[in-house]
Amino acid sequence: MAILLFSNPEILIEQALYFAAEQLPVLLTTGESALAAPLQARLEELIVVDVQGPRLGRLNFDAIGLAVVDLTPEMLLSSGGRRLLDVLGRLATDPEEALHLAFYGPSLGVIGAFLEDGITAGLNLLPRTVVVPNVKSVADLRALLLNTSERGLRLLALDHPVCARYETVADTVAVRGAGSVLLAAFRRTPDSEQPTARLHVLTDKMTSGWPA
Repeated sequence: MAILLFSNPEILIEQALYFAAEQLPVLLTTGESALAAPLQARLEELIVVDVQGPRLGRLNFDAIGLAVVDLTPEMLLSSGGRRLLDVLGRLATDPEEALHLAFYGPSLGVIGAFLEDGITAGLNLLPRTVVVPNVKSVADLRALLLNTSERGLRLLALDHPVCARYETVADTVAVRGAGSVLLAAFRRTPDSEQPTARLHVLTDKMTSGWPA
Protein backbone atom coordinates (compact mmCIF):
# COMPACT_ATOMS: atom_id res chain seq x y z
CA MET A 1 0.00 0.00 0.00
CA ALA A 2 2.30 2.81 1.20
CA ILE A 3 5.24 3.97 3.33
CA LEU A 4 4.33 6.40 6.11
CA LEU A 5 6.83 8.92 7.49
CA PHE A 6 5.84 10.58 10.76
CA SER A 7 7.96 13.47 11.99
CA ASN A 8 7.38 12.60 15.66
CA PRO A 9 5.54 10.04 17.83
CA GLU A 10 2.75 12.46 18.75
CA ILE A 11 1.49 12.83 15.18
CA LEU A 12 1.86 9.09 14.63
CA ILE A 13 -0.41 8.40 17.61
CA GLU A 14 -2.83 11.10 16.45
CA GLN A 15 -3.20 9.67 12.92
CA ALA A 16 -2.81 5.93 13.59
CA LEU A 17 -6.53 5.19 13.53
CA TYR A 18 -6.93 6.81 10.11
CA PHE A 19 -4.28 4.60 8.50
CA ALA A 20 -5.18 1.37 10.31
CA ALA A 21 -8.74 1.63 8.95
CA GLU A 22 -10.64 -1.62 9.60
CA GLN A 23 -7.62 -3.94 9.60
CA LEU A 24 -5.35 -4.99 12.45
CA PRO A 25 -2.54 -2.71 13.62
CA VAL A 26 0.82 -4.03 14.84
CA LEU A 27 3.71 -2.41 16.68
CA LEU A 28 7.09 -3.95 15.84
CA THR A 29 9.65 -3.36 18.57
CA THR A 30 12.17 -4.99 20.88
CA GLY A 31 11.33 -5.31 24.55
CA GLU A 32 9.20 -2.48 25.91
CA SER A 33 8.09 0.43 23.74
CA ALA A 34 7.00 3.89 24.88
CA LEU A 35 4.54 3.86 21.98
CA ALA A 36 2.66 0.77 23.17
CA ALA A 37 0.38 2.36 25.79
CA PRO A 38 -0.64 5.51 23.86
CA LEU A 39 -1.18 3.52 20.66
CA GLN A 40 -3.31 0.95 22.48
CA ALA A 41 -5.43 3.80 23.80
CA ARG A 42 -6.21 4.69 20.18
CA LEU A 43 -6.13 1.21 18.67
CA GLU A 44 -7.76 -1.35 20.95
CA GLU A 45 -6.76 -4.26 18.70
CA LEU A 46 -3.07 -3.30 18.59
CA ILE A 47 -0.69 -6.28 18.56
CA VAL A 48 2.73 -5.61 20.10
CA VAL A 49 5.40 -7.91 18.68
CA ASP A 50 9.06 -8.29 19.65
CA VAL A 51 10.88 -8.72 16.33
CA GLN A 52 13.50 -10.87 18.06
CA GLY A 53 10.90 -13.32 19.36
CA PRO A 54 9.03 -16.27 17.80
CA ARG A 55 5.72 -14.39 17.49
CA LEU A 56 6.93 -12.43 14.47
CA GLY A 57 7.00 -15.55 12.31
CA ARG A 58 3.37 -16.30 13.16
CA LEU A 59 2.01 -12.92 12.10
CA ASN A 60 -0.38 -12.92 9.15
CA PHE A 61 0.50 -9.66 7.42
CA ASP A 62 -2.41 -10.11 5.00
CA ALA A 63 -4.70 -9.13 7.87
CA ILE A 64 -2.63 -6.12 8.99
CA GLY A 65 -3.40 -2.61 7.80
CA LEU A 66 -0.77 -0.67 9.78
CA ALA A 67 2.66 -1.85 10.90
CA VAL A 68 4.50 0.68 13.07
CA VAL A 69 8.25 0.12 13.20
CA ASP A 70 9.67 1.19 16.57
CA LEU A 71 13.31 0.20 16.08
CA THR A 72 16.49 2.27 16.33
CA PRO A 73 18.36 3.31 13.18
CA GLU A 74 21.19 0.98 14.21
CA MET A 75 18.83 -1.99 14.45
CA LEU A 76 17.22 -1.17 11.12
CA LEU A 77 20.62 -1.06 9.42
CA SER A 78 21.78 -4.35 10.95
CA SER A 79 21.69 -7.47 8.79
CA GLY A 80 18.57 -8.73 10.60
CA GLY A 81 16.86 -5.36 10.31
CA ARG A 82 17.59 -5.12 6.61
CA ARG A 83 16.18 -8.61 6.00
CA LEU A 84 13.01 -7.83 7.93
CA LEU A 85 12.45 -4.50 6.17
CA ASP A 86 13.15 -6.04 2.79
CA VAL A 87 10.17 -8.37 3.33
CA LEU A 88 7.91 -5.70 4.84
CA GLY A 89 8.94 -3.16 2.22
CA ARG A 90 7.82 -5.44 -0.59
CA LEU A 91 4.41 -5.82 1.04
CA ALA A 92 4.02 -2.08 1.68
CA THR A 93 4.98 -1.14 -1.89
CA ASP A 94 2.75 -3.75 -3.54
CA PRO A 95 -0.40 -2.00 -4.82
CA GLU A 96 -2.42 -5.17 -4.22
CA GLU A 97 -1.53 -5.28 -0.51
CA ALA A 98 -3.31 -3.26 2.20
CA LEU A 99 -0.27 -2.76 4.47
CA HIS A 100 0.86 0.70 5.55
CA LEU A 101 4.42 0.56 6.90
CA ALA A 102 5.10 3.40 9.35
CA PHE A 103 8.32 4.96 10.66
CA TYR A 104 8.89 7.98 12.86
CA GLY A 105 11.59 10.29 14.20
CA PRO A 106 15.29 9.45 13.75
CA SER A 107 14.58 6.11 12.06
CA LEU A 108 13.32 8.04 9.03
CA GLY A 109 16.91 8.90 8.17
CA VAL A 110 17.69 5.30 7.17
CA ILE A 111 14.68 4.39 5.03
CA GLY A 112 15.82 6.13 1.86
CA ALA A 113 18.36 4.91 -0.67
CA PHE A 114 21.19 6.59 1.25
CA LEU A 115 21.73 8.33 4.57
CA GLU A 116 22.41 12.08 4.75
CA ASP A 117 26.10 11.51 3.95
CA GLY A 118 25.07 10.28 0.51
CA ILE A 119 27.41 7.30 0.91
CA THR A 120 25.97 4.90 3.50
CA ALA A 121 23.29 2.68 1.95
CA GLY A 122 19.85 2.91 3.52
CA LEU A 123 16.88 0.56 3.31
CA ASN A 124 15.90 1.90 -0.15
CA LEU A 125 12.18 2.09 0.64
CA LEU A 126 12.23 5.46 -1.14
CA PRO A 127 14.41 4.91 -4.22
CA ARG A 128 17.09 7.46 -5.19
CA THR A 129 16.07 9.54 -2.17
CA VAL A 130 17.74 10.91 0.96
CA VAL A 131 15.22 11.34 3.80
CA VAL A 132 15.76 14.04 6.44
CA PRO A 133 13.63 13.55 9.59
CA ASN A 134 13.80 17.22 10.62
CA VAL A 135 14.79 19.90 8.12
CA LYS A 136 15.39 22.41 10.94
CA SER A 137 18.15 20.20 12.34
CA VAL A 138 20.20 20.48 9.14
CA ALA A 139 23.10 22.81 9.86
CA ASP A 140 23.82 23.60 6.20
CA LEU A 141 20.89 22.89 3.88
CA ARG A 142 22.75 24.31 0.88
CA ALA A 143 25.61 21.86 1.40
CA LEU A 144 23.15 18.98 1.76
CA LEU A 145 21.43 19.95 -1.49
CA LEU A 146 24.79 20.16 -3.25
CA ASN A 147 25.92 16.79 -1.87
CA THR A 148 22.61 15.20 -2.92
CA SER A 149 22.70 16.71 -6.41
CA GLU A 150 26.27 15.55 -7.06
CA ARG A 151 25.18 11.96 -6.44
CA GLY A 152 22.08 12.20 -8.61
CA LEU A 153 19.76 11.73 -5.64
CA ARG A 154 16.51 13.36 -4.52
CA LEU A 155 15.66 14.82 -1.12
CA LEU A 156 12.62 14.51 1.14
CA ALA A 157 12.74 16.58 4.34
CA LEU A 158 10.08 16.85 7.04
CA ASP A 159 9.21 19.93 9.09
CA HIS A 160 7.14 18.64 12.02
CA PRO A 161 4.39 18.03 12.93
CA VAL A 162 3.63 16.18 9.71
CA CYS A 163 3.03 12.82 8.05
CA ALA A 164 4.23 12.04 4.53
CA ARG A 165 2.59 9.11 2.73
CA TYR A 166 4.80 7.74 -0.05
CA GLU A 167 3.15 5.79 -2.89
CA THR A 168 5.68 3.68 -4.78
CA VAL A 169 3.75 3.07 -8.01
CA ALA A 170 2.86 6.74 -8.53
CA ASP A 171 6.14 7.92 -6.92
CA THR A 172 4.22 10.63 -5.08
CA VAL A 173 4.02 12.05 -1.57
CA ALA A 174 0.76 13.02 0.18
CA VAL A 175 0.86 15.20 3.29
CA ARG A 176 -1.26 15.25 6.46
CA GLY A 177 -0.62 17.54 9.41
CA ALA A 178 0.20 21.11 10.36
CA GLY A 179 3.84 20.91 9.26
CA SER A 180 5.28 20.60 5.76
CA VAL A 181 7.36 18.36 3.52
CA LEU A 182 10.14 19.59 1.23
CA LEU A 183 10.76 17.66 -1.99
CA ALA A 184 13.94 18.50 -3.90
CA ALA A 185 15.16 17.18 -7.24
CA PHE A 186 17.95 18.36 -9.52
CA ARG A 187 18.11 19.08 -13.24
CA ARG A 188 21.19 19.61 -15.36
CA THR A 189 21.05 22.27 -18.07
CA PRO A 190 23.53 22.76 -20.94
CA ASP A 191 24.47 26.28 -19.81
CA SER A 192 25.30 25.38 -16.18
CA GLU A 193 28.07 23.32 -14.61
CA GLN A 194 26.00 22.66 -11.49
CA PRO A 195 22.55 21.01 -11.46
CA THR A 196 19.64 23.34 -10.77
CA ALA A 197 17.67 22.54 -7.62
CA ARG A 198 13.92 22.36 -8.05
CA LEU A 199 11.88 22.48 -4.85
CA HIS A 200 8.30 21.70 -3.86
CA VAL A 201 6.98 22.48 -0.38
CA LEU A 202 3.87 20.44 0.42
CA THR A 203 1.42 21.21 3.22
CA ASP A 204 -1.71 19.54 4.58
CA LYS A 205 -3.81 17.63 1.98
CA MET A 206 -1.35 18.28 -0.85
CA THR A 207 -0.01 15.47 -3.08
CA SER A 208 2.88 15.72 -5.51
CA GLY A 209 5.81 13.97 -7.06
CA TRP A 210 9.31 15.38 -7.07
CA PRO A 211 9.67 18.46 -9.30
CA ALA A 212 10.94 17.73 -12.81
